[in-house]
Amino acid sequence: MASPPRWKAYLEERTGLPSALGRAVDVAMPGGPRWRRVFGTSLTVLLLLEAVTGAAMMSVYSPGISTAWSSTWYLEAVLPWGRMVRGLHHFGTHAIVVLLALHLAQVLIDRASRRPREVNHLLGLALGGLVLFAAMTGFPLAWDQRGYWASRIETGIIGTVPVVGTFLQRLLIGGAHYGQLTLTRFYTLHVWLVPLALLLGVWAHVAMVRRHGLKGDADHGDTDARWWPGQAARDAVVALASVALVTWMARRWGAPLDAPADPSSHYPAVPEWFFMPLSQLLKHFRGPRQIIGTMVIPGALATFLALLPWIDRSDSRLRRALTLLPLALAGLGAVALGLELRRDLRAPTFVRSQRIAQATARRARSLARAGVPPEGPLEMVRNDPAVRPVELFAEHCGTCHAVRGVSRERKAPRLDGFGSREWATAFVVWPDHPELMGTTEIHDMRGQRRRLRDEGVRAVAEWLYSRGYEPGESAPDTALVSAGEAIYRRRCTTCHQGDGDTSETEAVDRDAPNLDAWGSRAYIRAQMLNPGAPENYGARNDMPRFHDRMNERELTMVVDYVRSLRARPAPAVMTEPDPPTPR
Repeated sequence: MASPPRWKAYLEERTGLPSALGRAVDVAMPGGPRWRRVFGTSLTVLLLLEAVTGAAMMSVYSPGISTAWSSTWYLEAVLPWGRMVRGLHHFGTHAIVVLLALHLAQVLIDRASRRPREVNHLLGLALGGLVLFAAMTGFPLAWDQRGYWASRIETGIIGTVPVVGTFLQRLLIGGAHYGQLTLTRFYTLHVWLVPLALLLGVWAHVAMVRRHGLKGDADHGDTDARWWPGQAARDAVVALASVALVTWMARRWGAPLDAPADPSSHYPAVPEWFFMPLSQLLKHFRGPRQIIGTMVIPGALATFLALLPWIDRSDSRLRRALTLLPLALAGLGAVALGLELRRDLRAPTFVRSQRIAQATARRARSLARAGVPPEGPLEMVRNDPAVRPVELFAEHCGTCHAVRGVSRERKAPRLDGFGSREWATAFVVWPDHPELMGTTEIHDMRGQRRRLRDEGVRAVAEWLYSRGYEPGESAPDTALVSAGEAIYRRRCTTCHQGDGDTSETEAVDRDAPNLDAWGSRAYIRAQMLNPGAPENYGARNDMPRFHDRMNERELTMVVDYVRSLRARPAPAVMTEPDPPTPR
């Protein structure tokens, strides 16, 4: 008899690997190799893929509510192969859920839950539940809107369980509200406790398969067949195909990353597809009947699956069909509930909400490229210079001032075009117009066209425009500015305060604002911080102070936004109507 190769003898002597490997794969295969038996190996391979990609992401991920999204974005957008690794982990989870369903179907077809495999059947069901729990704790770890709100739905389902639901929910999320403790517990469960339980469970599951062999039809095919090599080849083909499919999906789409989680938002939340039927089921059982959706139906299905080894004992096809009918009905019901939810998701209002959420997500990822502030990504989104200034203006200023597309109020001058030549011209011609000071309680300034003529109006408006001019804008006409200032110092400072005027009116008698910095950022800021100051509107002011209503960043945003309105069309030049003729 020929001696084994030297390399094999070397490994055998020092590690015993060739013989140990032979013993490990020496599993009975009654009926010979079958393609329907490939799902267990594919599941094991994908679980290993999850472990490898999860470990890689752990080296980058930071489990904090102000750092989780940022570190996930960094993995996605900056690190080489980061998007691929996260995509493999994401789609690997979805593939595992599909393979679990197929593996269960194969067990039912092969009657592989019967004696002496009852315990292994129960262990397999427990492993399936662990996989779903791992998915539930993994999706929120990015701390984005999608994962956060989907997790809220899923833990909300747990909270509806009678008696112990609230306790379990609080135990899982770390209290009554989602926060840092929630993320810490999900992270601990997802990367340590659940994987450890899965590792031990899979090891025990495989050990029992080796002990009892794979159940099959011993009346057809080779009754003495072993796992190696026929079934091993089939397992390898399907496992490689599964990995290839997951890789293609990861490269094609990547894992989703929504905007940072915002508990105060109204996000169109949707659970993951494998939780959709249960979520939709609860919509049919509300109030006192909720227990039917949370406990009765899911509990009956789980109990039936657990008792299957003792229920499915007949070899009659008819009896087996009747025995498995409840599972078929449950499957059809799950599909129907999923389709029902998908119809709800096509509602116009929901579609609009999703589009807004997608636009916000794109904007958040774009903002992150400029750097995430220390306060976290949520503050980055909330202070988006393209959105937040308008929101702040609408909240604090739009209650009085009109701006097209933001506010229609008419309690203070319209600010479209404020600071421009056109706005200044309209104000000088007819300050009491309903779009200007006519909306306030101050009505003592008359139009100046008759006094200044068109040339004088143009000059004063040009001087006012020059007070807030910044490089990059249309340059003021130097000659007009000089003429306008001379007119303003001589004629307008009878009421208006300012430096360098030639009016004979005493300063204490002037109660109109100082316009020397009109339209500039400094002027806008001063009006917001203290509009009742003597150099502004003094005792006649009716505008609130905003010194304690916004922080410095928000104040700067509103000032910049009002300054930007200068580029908008201002109210057209208007002619003040003649005063009524006395009778």
